[in-house]
Amino acid sequence: MEKAEYEKNEYDLTKIMEEEKDLPEGTYKIGFRSVTTKGYRIDEWTGAWVATALIYQIVTGIIIFFYYSQVDPYRATEYIIDDVPFGHIILTSHLYMAYAMIGLVYFHMMRQWLVGSYRGKWRWLQWILGVVLFLLTILTAILGYMLANTAIAMAALHIGLLFMQRSVLGRILPGAFINWLEGILVGNYTTTATFSHLLALHVAVFSTLMLAIFAVHFMLFERSGLANDDKTEKGKMIPWYPTNLLYAVFSAIIIIGVIIIFAAAFPQKLTLGYGSLAYGTFPVPDWYITPVYKLMDVAGYGLSTGGVPLIIGILIFILIIPFIDRYHKKGVLERPWITAFGVYLVLGLAVMTIWGYSQPGLTQTRLLTEYLWWSLTLISFLPVYAMRFAKKDGDANAN
Repeated sequence: MEKAEYEKNEYDLTKIMEEEKDLPEGTYKIGFRSVTTKGYRIDEWTGAWVATALIYQIVTGIIIFFYYSQVDPYRATEYIIDDVPFGHIILTSHLYMAYAMIGLVYFHMMRQWLVGSYRGKWRWLQWILGVVLFLLTILTAILGYMLANTAIAMAALHIGLLFMQRSVLGRILPGAFINWLEGILVGNYTTTATFSHLLALHVAVFSTLMLAIFAVHFMLFERSGLANDDKTEKGKMIPWYPTNLLYAVFSAIIIIGVIIIFAAAFPQKLTLGYGSLAYGTFPVPDWYITPVYKLMDVAGYGLSTGGVPLIIGILIFILIIPFIDRYHKKGVLERPWITAFGVYLVLGLAVMTIWGYSQPGLTQTRLLTEYLWWSLTLISFLPVYAMRFAKKDGDANAN
């Protein structure tokens, strides 16, 4: 049986700005491409939902910025909650939309991973920028998490500083460079300086970078088109205006509406401020930080076997996946080890999150840790390869 070939990657970046020819009817040359009915599947719009979350975060973030004060951030947060009209809903929806955005980014990346949407044309670059956006999303969320000056937020800041000093980064990079990074993060360690720096990084630096990279990411998507779209016949394309536009607007309204309803029904409860007496409590970070937090707990800060080299190795592998995936077909079971490793990452994140919440700050023996990771490996790889062999056997019998 002849194998279906992937589209080839396009590495000549100068061609990105060239005018496209033979565009489907209903496409706008500024970068809005018409699609077939397959393009309206829910999983094809996860990127648009991330964009919705990003825009909502920018709008609500600007509103919160008007009332925030880095001189006394905890009191400023209380003021927004108690005295600003609709302040509690705005602040809570900003928090919940951040959670939704992180979850959607995870879902979007895993969906692209499983269907192999990182190959062909400029999708390799689109994937790399997407991974960068994922990291910026997490870092921006962590900075926003710190801005309330709660006890948990300051514990996260101190852990971050400890992370830079004691981890492989602090041991390999020059001390002057680490001190410079600390200065950028916290200034001279006074409250006003620290939160001025955190606010600038959250609002001006990382958010601006996210918006700029997202614009390029979106442009590359429109130039490359849907990865799984078949060759279309003339007259079967659905024009971008008004269909695509209305679809995007209505889905955005639904997402924002759900978040606002949840914000009204379950308003954010401000935890104890930094410096408050909280005997007998152990700070546990937000769910999106917990996997890394627990991984560092388990693996430690070693140069060769610590959590930092492991995280860096996984990120590098994720970045280069468009270049090492040599399978000829796009199906989930046609790319078994890629699929199995994706399942492994998802299970690992879930286990680390649950473990971090159930046993914060408690490490386990190396034997138990190795048993856990080998179990995850077997659970991830064996079913995928078993289903692949079963599918091949079924196809052979059918023929």
